[in-house]
Amino acid sequence: MKISNTLFPVFIIACLVSCQNKQTLFRVVSSKHSGIHFANTIVENDSVNPIDLTNIYNGGGIGVGDFNNDGLEDLYFTGNQVANRLYLNKGNLKFEDVTDAANANGEGKWCRGASVVDINNDGLPDIYVSASILPNPEKRRNILYVNQGADKNGIPHFKDMAAEYGLDDTTHTTIEALFV
Repeated sequence: MKISNTLFPVFIIACLVSCQNKQTLFRVVSSKHSGIHFANTIVENDSVNPIDLTNIYNGGGIGVGDFNNDGLEDLYFTGNQVANRLYLNKGNLKFEDVTDAANANGEGKWCRGASVVDINNDGLPDIYVSASILPNPEKRRNILYVNQGADKNGIPHFKDMAAEYGLDDTTHTTIEALFV
């Protein structure tokens, strides 16, 4: 059985549009227009199913922050059996997938929540990612993507520094709240 959360990106974009001062109604923004092609697809099998994994369909999370400091809110989606994706906001509800260049794909983990926080107070938003479900504790090690700044093309680059900050938890984490 194949499940896809294809409406999740549309919901997030609709929320961003609805934050304007004008009275507007929600409207569908196509992935062709937005450039957001994220789908948190879960494929069941004999060991990955709701009977053996009660919380399999808790889904992924999203972090919103201006990761390249250009004044536009960017989107970071977490995936379960798919890679996490980082989309830079180009304005006019258009986004560019810069995940690979930014080094923020989730490292093949079953990622759930994402919290945006400036962990080192350098003025750049960082991303703390929760990992869960998988039986190997190393594959459940949470990720702290510390923003290293944007390159000349405006693409932010991240380095996993969870161990250095003592945040590389290996328990089954769903979401986190960070107070710095």
